[in-house]
Amino acid sequence: MKTFTATELKQNSGKVLDTALQNPVSIMRHGRAVAVLSSEAEYQEFLKYRQVTQEVQAGFTQIDRGEFSSRSMDELFKEAQKQVAAKKKN
Repeated sequence: MKTFTATELKQNSGKVLDTALQNPVSIMRHGRAVAVLSSEAEYQEFLKYRQVTQEVQAGFTQIDRGEFSSRSMDELFKEAQKQVAAKKKN
């Protein structure tokens, strides 16, 4: 990941933004990474990934509590596809 200092960001924001549109960039302040700048598309992908991760973790939590489903994997997959399609419409 390309790295810029906070000062470089302030002085060359156009260059930093152009770079971030291609690949995420790290912003450093006082020698420490303080932020990551990315394109909107990259951020939306990150949000999707985080949502899936949270849903999987919720599923593991249900299993840990002994909450099991009697539905088959095919039924669960079809339900997941319906939910994804519904979210895309919104």
